[in-house]
Amino acid sequence: MTEDFVSSFSRAMNTPIPDDGNSVDDLVPFGWAPGQYFCRACPDCGEGYCGDKRCRRCRACAVKALEAYRNRPTWQSAHEGIPTDRPVWAFFYVGASQYDEAVHLLRGISKWDGEAFTVKHEGYDWERDGHVVCWIDVDDQPTFSVEAVDAIVAALDTRVFYYSGGGDHVVEDWLHRFALQAVAGGHREAPAIAAAALKTRELTFSRYYG
Repeated sequence: MTEDFVSSFSRAMNTPIPDDGNSVDDLVPFGWAPGQYFCRACPDCGEGYCGDKRCRRCRACAVKALEAYRNRPTWQSAHEGIPTDRPVWAFFYVGASQYDEAVHLLRGISKWDGEAFTVKHEGYDWERDGHVVCWIDVDDQPTFSVEAVDAIVAALDTRVFYYSGGGDHVVEDWLHRFALQAVAGGHREAPAIAAAALKTRELTFSRYYG
């Protein structure tokens, strides 16, 4: 046991920090920072490591966590690149006159360049007409986030809703109301969500309600 500890300690203290392009600032959010504190076992891999006393994992495992974060599915704006052979989650614009909400979070399959979305409802396929605002390829229902708001703002900037005669400002109104609900509901990203949503005011499109 003593020899194992000594060997692990010696290896951790003498292993140089690799030059792999990942900075300390990159790795701190993922649980590692440099230092001379020895930890006998990383909770992820079980290996002894050296770092700051507040580290949550070894550097190698922090790099893996960082890479997983960088490679995670992200919100994509409008319908570009959306799969048409499997269901994805999407904020889908359905219009302002027929439904309580102009935009719905749905899971379904995109058709017709994002202008139709087929969803399952009580065992049946139900085709919704409108337009994909943004989408993400994950299994579980995504939460409202700054990243989603950024994708919605980018979709507004491309004018994908212009065909519907004012869909731009309808989506903008829905977004601002949804962001306000996030603030009122105490969403942990509420200030950033609100700031991101207000970026639509920098865009140029008709806000005429006639």
